[in-house]
Amino acid sequence: MPQKMLPFPLICLNRNNKLNNKAFTLVELLIAVSIFSVVSIAIYSTFSSGSSVLRRIKNIDLAQQKILLKAERFSRQLREQPDCRKKLFLGAKSKISFAGNLNYFPSRITYYFDGPSLCLMRVEDKLDKIITPEGKLDPELKAKPTVFLSKVKEVAFSYLYLDLNKNKYSWAEKWDQDYLPVAVRFTITAGNQEYASTVFLPKTQ
Repeated sequence: MPQKMLPFPLICLNRNNKLNNKAFTLVELLIAVSIFSVVSIAIYSTFSSGSSVLRRIKNIDLAQQKILLKAERFSRQLREQPDCRKKLFLGAKSKISFAGNLNYFPSRITYYFDGPSLCLMRVEDKLDKIITPEGKLDPELKAKPTVFLSKVKEVAFSYLYLDLNKNKYSWAEKWDQDYLPVAVRFTITAGNQEYASTVFLPKTQ
């Protein structure tokens, strides 16, 4: 009688062909852990040094960005200063004053470099606080100064005007005329970096 075919073939395992598996010895395990530790330390050292360099670069970039933002704010205030009947614009080598608006109130804005603290200071004086009973303008600063930019070595201003005698434009380190100069150039030195910009002022009628 013929034998019936099984639906699935039987897989017969030969008991004599057993797999001969061996585990790691303690010495091999210690060697593997040592190699892994050395590689991990090398990777961590490389990553740590790269992170410190990146951190220093970011700090330099942030410092430069801060100077650029402050300089842009100062330039915008110079360009947008309102026309004022009182003589508010006065310029020196390390100090400048001009007309401005403090919360929509006519004011005098003053910037000056404070050498001992190495800071560019800002003072906002409202006109009603600096005009004397005689109607004159008090040159003294009344409001409390605030730090506009810190950690700077030097801040210098110069003023462009048309010299009618020489019929050419010249720069001056001081400005006390009744009219605005053509432009103001300011230089900010911080660390080993120097930022310079020239701001052309609006023409007064």
